[in-house]
Amino acid sequence: MKIVVPASNGKLCSHFGKCDYFAFVDVDLEKKEIKNMEEKIPDGGVSCQCTNWLANNGANIVLAGGMGLRPQSVLEQNGVDVVCGCPEIDVRELVQNYLDGSLELTENSCNHDEHHNCHGEHHHCHH
Repeated sequence: MKIVVPASNGKLCSHFGKCDYFAFVDVDLEKKEIKNMEEKIPDGGVSCQCTNWLANNGANIVLAGGMGLRPQSVLEQNGVDVVCGCPEIDVRELVQNYLDGSLELTENSCNHDEHHNCHGEHHHCHH
């Protein structure tokens, strides 16, 4: 199973489309452990529109701080689960907390200003 985390400097980046790279973390769900982690950047660069790229690169789950409705919808249409409201902590710690069931979520940190692609007030991130 691949868990993807939008990241910068080894930590979750609170805004999905503004991260430096995506951490693709291979996990063993039965053993609840991280097997491998790889940093990837789409050819066209990081943006809210790289959701199909994530799905095509094997993402099963995206752990995000904030994400607009459009990228959430595209990911979910591609069979990728989305978990929003994740804290800005070390990627490995975040994934391990998710695997252990100890991940504490807050509100979707996607702020609704005119400079990014979030639309609508009601986010449907789930765990």
